[in-house]
Amino acid sequence: MKKIISLTYLFGVVFLLASALYLFASNWQVFSRLEKVALAGALIVFFYGTAFLLNRFLKSAHFLSNWMLVSGVISFGLSVALLGQLYNSHADSYLLFLVWSIPALLFSLYTRYGGFYALTHILIHLTIYFYLFPSNPFGHWTLTHTWIAFGVGVVNLLLFFLIKKGYIHSRPLLYLSLFSANLLLMVTAFDQEYSVYFTLFYLFILGIGMYRFIHKETSTFIILSIFGTSFIIIKMFELMMQYVSSLFFVGLLLAAVLLLAGSVFLVNYLRKHSSSTHWVKTILIASVTSIASIFIVASVFGLLSLLMVNVSMVTLFVFATVFLVIPSTLTSWPSPVKYSLMITGIIIGMMASVFDEFSFVMFLVLAFVFYVEKRSAARLVFYLLFQLNLWIFLEQTLDIGAHALLIVMVILNVLVYLLLNHKHVIQYGAFLIGFFAFFSLTTINLSLTLHSIYTALFFLTATGCVYLYKRKDRTFYWVSSLVFWFMLLVQLYYDLAWKLVHKSLLLAGLGILFLLMAVYLERKAGPDQKKDSIFKGKELEIFLIICLQAGWIGYQVYSNETLLQNGETILLELQPVDPRSLLQGDYVELNYTISQIEDTAIDENGPITIVLRQNILGIHEYTGVYRFNGRWNAPYEKKPGDVLLNGKVTSSWDDSVQVTYGIEHFFIPEGTGRNVERNVRGAQVKVSDKGDGILVRLQD
Repeated sequence: MKKIISLTYLFGVVFLLASALYLFASNWQVFSRLEKVALAGALIVFFYGTAFLLNRFLKSAHFLSNWMLVSGVISFGLSVALLGQLYNSHADSYLLFLVWSIPALLFSLYTRYGGFYALTHILIHLTIYFYLFPSNPFGHWTLTHTWIAFGVGVVNLLLFFLIKKGYIHSRPLLYLSLFSANLLLMVTAFDQEYSVYFTLFYLFILGIGMYRFIHKETSTFIILSIFGTSFIIIKMFELMMQYVSSLFFVGLLLAAVLLLAGSVFLVNYLRKHSSSTHWVKTILIASVTSIASIFIVASVFGLLSLLMVNVSMVTLFVFATVFLVIPSTLTSWPSPVKYSLMITGIIIGMMASVFDEFSFVMFLVLAFVFYVEKRSAARLVFYLLFQLNLWIFLEQTLDIGAHALLIVMVILNVLVYLLLNHKHVIQYGAFLIGFFAFFSLTTINLSLTLHSIYTALFFLTATGCVYLYKRKDRTFYWVSSLVFWFMLLVQLYYDLAWKLVHKSLLLAGLGILFLLMAVYLERKAGPDQKKDSIFKGKELEIFLIICLQAGWIGYQVYSNETLLQNGETILLELQPVDPRSLLQGDYVELNYTISQIEDTAIDENGPITIVLRQNILGIHEYTGVYRFNGRWNAPYEKKPGDVLLNGKVTSSWDDSVQVTYGIEHFFIPEGTGRNVERNVRGAQVKVSDKGDGILVRLQD
């Protein structure tokens, strides 16, 4: 019962936070700029105030006061995003997440609470992500970016080992650091001049990790194996694009043979060591099968295309079935060889059947393999392939749209799930595929009525499954349901069928409802004294961190309002487009005529100040004079009416540079982007004496 109460409280808090995010992102024009700041402040006061009150007066709800404190930090981040929206700073700027991560980090250091550890890690990596991949479309990847990604990846490795050694206690942070290290080190290994060295380093680290954890920790070994398999396959496609030739595909085929031979010895070695779990052997076979089968398929089709061999799809299908699928299914070859050849034959057969539209024959092949094969993991893979073939078959024969196909997939998987025993491996696959198909129904283009029905049904189903399987303690099912629950919440943010403000009001109502339900359930169940409060002995430090957040918000509001009141007004020419920010709602991406500066001697990135002068039309134009890294390109003395605007060179080519000024994004009410695109041609900007600009409004 206590788990259900905690879950209900969690849902209520998440709904309230999502409601605030949706409301702020809608850029609702009912409120003025300062009224929106007041709303953001009230949200922060609500969460932090509730956390302090619960800690002081309700000793049985420490877990809730802890969550409220974490929610206070999240509400601070939403407020920072709102300030960026109000004063039109960069959408999804890395500075937003950097500022947000500071109080989260301080709370982590003082409270040692797992929620703050995870939040800090996520925010720091969002900071790095948006620094490396800015929303500004004119940024590009450099060697510096590669070294930053590499350094952060190494730091994550060190963090992972610190947690393993027990210096930090946080299971979520353990896996977050492991995932982040692998992703970042993988990024460094592609498409740049030193990629070969980064590739060797990553493979070296991956090999050590897999050797280190093959007998000791199955979950870590499985994660490393998945990353290793993905990396090798992606790297293969990168090399194939660079060195496409008959020799390359022959070498790829030889690599697959050597891989299979080595895997046979490795599997035999693992069988002799009882410490190796069943899952370790299974994941190893799955990794080898994935890599070898993709290598072989790529080699076969690559050689056929390069050598201009005219083979009919029926012949190819027969070859794949007779010489690969059937022998590998009926014989007792070593597992890596057996499944690699089997999957290779099925993939080739499916591709051939798609080209000549005889996918119905693949059902016979899959049924044969499914009947003969007894291993649970293999049968799960064939069940997934059956689903894929069914989709292809229905699309080819009945010519029906995605809506009907998804309904068929949902019904089929629900029936399979209900008919099988709850421990049957196929039931896991049916649950995930059915849920994913159901979720997809909420994302496709349908009428408002159908979209609303599917969204409501999915929400009720996901919520019900979380509660049901949580009570039955079936971890796989309730965790999967919770993931889909959060996926719906994220999808609704980008869904254009309903207005963000309407969704905000709905979520606020749901949040209040769930909190009331949690209070009612807790009163029935009685108090719970198990959880410790993170406030214990740290009230003063926590209060000071909250004051630091309030001070930062106050300073930002004051400085921006001062600039708007006292800055010099200029008019710039532009060309907009309209995406949606991660946290701040709809905005237009502004490309000014001064965004590209020609006839310069600049060949590196860095700070720049340009001189603007008003023309007879009232538009401020670039005069050809600039200061880069503190040096003017020509002798200059400021004249009356001149405006100096600070920017940053983000890229250079030939004798031109791309410059951003921090005024490239203008946030707009939801759904008005197309009108802005059609009608707006100018931007009014306030510039301070120091050269900093704030975008005020757009003009036709």
